[in-house]
Amino acid sequence: LLFTGAQHVLAVHLQYALMMSINSSLSYKNASGNLTLLENGVDRITESIAIIVIAIFICLGNLVIVLTLYKRSYLLTLSNKFVFSLTLSNFLLSVLVLPFVVTSSIKREWIFGVVWCNFSALLYMLISSASMLTLGLIAIDRYYAVLYPMVYPRKITGNRAVVAIVYVWLHSLIGCLPPLFGWSSLEFDQFKWMCVAAWHKQAGYTAFWQIWCALLPFMIMMICYGFIFRVARIKARKIHCGSVVIAEEDTQRNGRKNSSTSTSSSGSRRNAFQGVVYSANQCKALITILVVIGAFVITWGPYMVVITSEALWGKNSISPTLETLATWLSFTSAICHPLIYGLWNKTVRKELLGMCFGDRYYRESFVQRQRTSRLFSISNRITDLGLSPHLTALMAGERTLGHSSSTGDTGFSYSQDSGNPYVLAKGWTICMGAVDCFLHQISHRLQ
Repeated sequence: LLFTGAQHVLAVHLQYALMMSINSSLSYKNASGNLTLLENGVDRITESIAIIVIAIFICLGNLVIVLTLYKRSYLLTLSNKFVFSLTLSNFLLSVLVLPFVVTSSIKREWIFGVVWCNFSALLYMLISSASMLTLGLIAIDRYYAVLYPMVYPRKITGNRAVVAIVYVWLHSLIGCLPPLFGWSSLEFDQFKWMCVAAWHKQAGYTAFWQIWCALLPFMIMMICYGFIFRVARIKARKIHCGSVVIAEEDTQRNGRKNSSTSTSSSGSRRNAFQGVVYSANQCKALITILVVIGAFVITWGPYMVVITSEALWGKNSISPTLETLATWLSFTSAICHPLIYGLWNKTVRKELLGMCFGDRYYRESFVQRQRTSRLFSISNRITDLGLSPHLTALMAGERTLGHSSSTGDTGFSYSQDSGNPYVLAKGWTICMGAVDCFLHQISHRLQ
């Protein structure tokens, strides 16, 4: 009887312990489930806010540049038609694609049907490809403007600019159509929260799209901006050489009239100032080029790594968080474009302030704006690279004397009515000294 009673008591205790263990396990699961739901809710809210902010910045930034170039007709030169096409495509991205990305991010599913999924994916790939290729087109335009300023108006004509823009969109369309004909497919990606090509299904198409629409403009940018920086350094050295030669001549001439001590100190100060300008121009040109290329690499590089990983190792080779961040980082390239190619330009920035705040920031006469438009397509491409006004005038071929002449973006002008003939003579002397130095180098090479 004692043994039977002990067994009964032990069974009761084991049953009670088992029930307590089950209850604690259920409580832990419920707490973990609630915590997971809370984390998912926080992540959903954060992602939704982030994509909404990105969409707003893309829409407003590109719309501002589009309206500025459209309303100030003299700014819509051949070169700025490429910038206009770029910002317009980015604006279309914010209007036609990103609202559906925002909705899918909030709903966590695609609710707009298969037909619109295919069209949205095609539209996104087309606009993104055209934007990247337009960056290469802008690089080619700057290459001709800097290296061949004298033949630039004959090389870049209105018809050729239109043909180039049309070709960019046709080129992009060729790269985006294969999924509709069986080479890969278009589907909703639950981590990118948008419809896009199934990069993991056909590695061949993924490689083709990357080379056709992304690697090609990147290589064009690297080559063109590399040559541009090389020419900028050479031209800056010629300007520096010309200023040194003229400074030494001025020192010798002034030495006959004044004491040798004062003239030598004046010449040394002038040489030191020109050396500082020479170094600053090179540094600013390098920074500008690095910003242009760096923005492309930072915004599109992670996305290219993600789709390459999907093509090689499967869909789940990248964590969902990194996939989402890389996709949305590619969207931010549309924020960088109006900043780099629009607001960074002094003339565009001035016109934008004039549109917002009136004549306080916009006081140029119509005749002066017409003079500005003649060289704007060349000079703004040069000064965007940080070159000095004298260097811009030399490279653009501006040699006008006697009346006021503006290159708009550079702020470089010659005027006999300025009341400062020394500045006029100094600017012309520096340019002529650079030309003499350049001709001396050519004659030396011919010998």
